[in-house]
Amino acid sequence: MNEARLRAILRWIHIILGLTIMCYVYSPWATKASFQIFIKFIVVPAIAITGIWIWKFSAFNKLFRRKH
Repeated sequence: MNEARLRAILRWIHIILGLTIMCYVYSPWATKASFQIFIKFIVVPAIAITGIWIWKFSAFNKLFRRKH
């Protein structure tokens, strides 16, 4: 997979997870405990990881690049 495609995939994951946060804030599902746990422990960390990965893309690539 080339770098441009990986960045596009990361960007779309970040956008979709951000929309999930919007659903949490503006919907009546915010009162459900299972949805709160999902948002707090899965969505928010995933947004942070994808955001940092998009921001520091070259550093992540150096970290995960295979040595031949």
